[in-house]
Amino acid sequence: MGLLVSRKDHPGHHQAPYNSNYCVVSGAWNKVLDESKFFRALEMALFLQFGVRPRSWNEPNSDWAEETEISNNQA
Repeated sequence: MGLLVSRKDHPGHHQAPYNSNYCVVSGAWNKVLDESKFFRALEMALFLQFGVRPRSWNEPNSDWAEETEISNNQA
């Protein structure tokens, strides 16, 4: 029915560069929010406020990349 992200489309937010497809429940807003760079702006605002860099700004280190791969394999 298209109410939830399909299993085929869900892994898109687990893939480098980890800066798109944030709406993992329905996915209905992914295209609009990705094209408008809404989440990039939100990441910048949070970085400026709290000083924490999002993972999508750097190459993933092996610690959390392996964690994601294990999670994907178990799903």
